Amino acid sequence: MPTRLIGAMALAAALVACDHHPLTPDPSEVEALEEPDYFLGAARRRAVHLPFRARAVTTPESLAPDERCGDPPRFLNTQVGEGRALFLGRFTVRFEFCVDATDLLDDGMLTEGESIPYDDGIGVIVAANGDELHLTTEGAVLPSDHPDYDFEFQDRLVFDGGTGRFEGARGVAISESYVVQDPERTDHIWRGRLILERDRSKKPKLPRRPRR
Repeated sequence: MPTRLIGAMALAAALVACDHHPLTPDPSEVEALEEPDYFLGAARRRAVHLPFRARAVTTPESLAPDERCGDPPRFLNTQVGEGRALFLGRFTVRFEFCVDATDLLDDGMLTEGESIPYDDGIGVIVAANGDELHLTTEGAVLPSDHPDYDFEFQDRLVFDGGTGRFEGARGVAISESYVVQDPERTDHIWRGRLILERDRSKKPKLPRRPRR
């Protein structure tokens, strides 16, 4: 079974140079929207909503059997990479997720109707100052008809807390991701909304918008 093919899959983060997917948000999204967040259960808490736009590239670090994923052909895929995000700047990223390679066992390729499901995905985006944004994900890698790529997937990233200014963060983004077999890499574009908690008694600590 070709480990390179599975290893090229990533979740993460993607730096595809596509003019129709700019990091600059619509003018209506530039200002953070503040509104009461009753789900936090504290009157002094408010939510700060930010558009999330990011591009990154990930490459495989390892692909191996792991008890978290069960028996082969399920494997633990670890991906690492880096990218750039609106209001966040440059970051590094690391993903771990279980992949099911059943549909690759016959010919090492994906044909119409076949897929590589992945689940139990966890990821950590680390900003330049060390603040971490945590997320979870699952979905399926599909064959791609894009001339420059072999596979693709469009799945959800769910933000789930973190450290520093991302403590208590939440939100959702869509990963528009494309896989190249040689050289092994996955290009991602993430678009969605990030919701940060803040204490009304303190000055809000928003991510700084990176300098051009």
